[in-house]
Amino acid sequence: MQSDGVLPWLLANGWDYSDESCLIANVIDESTSLDEVWDSEEFDFKALPDESKSKLNQIFEHFYL
Repeated sequence: MQSDGVLPWLLANGWDYSDESCLIANVIDESTSLDEVWDSEEFDFKALPDESKSKLNQIFEHFYL
């Protein structure tokens, strides 16, 4: 995955440009599977609101499927 490719997808899906969205983009970029993303020790994806999880799932479908 290319790091410059993840952040624009986050921003296009309603995420604000912030330290959090940059961290999320980095975790996604460095991960090789969805399980690795959700189990990340760098960011607690499971604590995100359902709406944010839904937006992330749309992005994951693009990058991992």
